[in-house]
Amino acid sequence: MTRSVLVAGAALSLFTAMAGLCTDAQAATGSFGYQRADTGGFTTIDNPPDHFCFILSGEAQSVHNGTNSTAILYEDAECDPNQFLDSAQPGQTLSFGVRLPLSVRFG
Repeated sequence: MTRSVLVAGAALSLFTAMAGLCTDAQAATGSFGYQRADTGGFTTIDNPPDHFCFILSGEAQSVHNGTNSTAILYEDAECDPNQFLDSAQPGQTLSFGVRLPLSVRFG
């Protein structure tokens, strides 16, 4: 009987730990859209996970952050903090001139 209780307790502890890990992976709710500088077309990213670097194909001429998370924009394709360009708050639209974002990270 004691061994069964220990095994059940260990399984419950492992399940609780795994559930805690799953809640750390958050995602922004909503859509982030951008107008491509190369074609003028419009591309969207829906419910993007936080802390993941997205490449903005064709660079962005303008962006609209329709998510509930801050969008951090970079001039390179790797979201290098040294290449930070601007950030778009939830609901904010930004337009760019000479310096164009090539990647975005949320959160």
